[in-house]
Amino acid sequence: MSSAKGFLSYVHADDAAESGRIAQLARDVVAQYEMITGEQIDLFLDRDEISWGDDWRSKIDGTLADVAFFIPVLTRRYFRSQECRRELDFFIKKARVLGLTELILPILYIDFPELREEPPTDELIARTRAFQWVDWTDLRFAATTSPEYRKAVARLAQRLAEAATAAETVDSSDAAARQEPIPSAPGFVDVVAKAEEVMPMWTETVRRITAEILRIEELATTAGEEIQASDARGQGSAARNAIFNRFAQELKPPAEQIARLGNEFAAQLHTVDLGMQAILARMPGELRQKSASAEDARNFFDLVRQMASGSAEGLGALKELVSTIEPVERESRNLRPVLRELRKGLTLMVDGDEVIQNWVKQMDALQVPPRPNDG
Repeated sequence: MSSAKGFLSYVHADDAAESGRIAQLARDVVAQYEMITGEQIDLFLDRDEISWGDDWRSKIDGTLADVAFFIPVLTRRYFRSQECRRELDFFIKKARVLGLTELILPILYIDFPELREEPPTDELIARTRAFQWVDWTDLRFAATTSPEYRKAVARLAQRLAEAATAAETVDSSDAAARQEPIPSAPGFVDVVAKAEEVMPMWTETVRRITAEILRIEELATTAGEEIQASDARGQGSAARNAIFNRFAQELKPPAEQIARLGNEFAAQLHTVDLGMQAILARMPGELRQKSASAEDARNFFDLVRQMASGSAEGLGALKELVSTIEPVERESRNLRPVLRELRKGLTLMVDGDEVIQNWVKQMDALQVPPRPNDG
């Protein structure tokens, strides 16, 4: 039997902030697993170590004999990363088809309010809450040589070992009777149609975000003019604080709206991205044919290029807005929580824009040119 495959899904910025402790945690769990079971586990820590895409997906598309562990390290940034969201969503779906959800071992590394929302506003957080998390929020501060850390690592490894044993039992004795077929990919035209169905909603979300940005710009301009006038009259810090406080109150609704719309943007982007990856996988063959499917794909890619251009433009405006407000944030304590809400939407859009621009790179690599202008 081949060695089990393990995948650590995490945000590299989180690992860097922890001086490599997240990656070290995974290595420690693997070492304990191998000591408990006497068997090896191949652990993929970094997307650069393999072709992160079809390669890792194929490792869990096969038989249950080739067990794949998935260990998402949950932080706020994790759920704002499109790549991490895509990995988690894909693995949850595949694990459920195979009947092996126990092989998903979420590690709660940093707690944050969105995890406790009732009901959850983030659909992926809601699905992740169905799994038994391992709380690492205190252990992240423990020395790696401390007894509490080492015992906790051993418990993680034992849990994986038990899950692997259960998977082997299912595979060897009951596979023919219970293994559900992995659903086949939807038809090419169906995938294009589904992606196009989401596109208008996605465009509307971007439009609404842009409207909120304009609203915030107006509020910021007004507050800035009031501060300048107050300073010119020599009214002092009390007057400035009053303006800042009123600005914070006025800014709160649009900032919260942008944070909420950012979640919608990310969810819609995820749906389109799933279709995009299926389309891109089919494109080399489709491009060699003059078929309706190829024509549909070219039409869809035209929409994608337009969306990529609009996304980059909107993101630039949002970044400029936040950089304008940042100096004010340092002067007003009341503005800080409002700016944090605003940055939620910004972070989601930054991650989303990276995904969108990557589509364009993939299309360029496939030599899918934009449709020439008529006339």
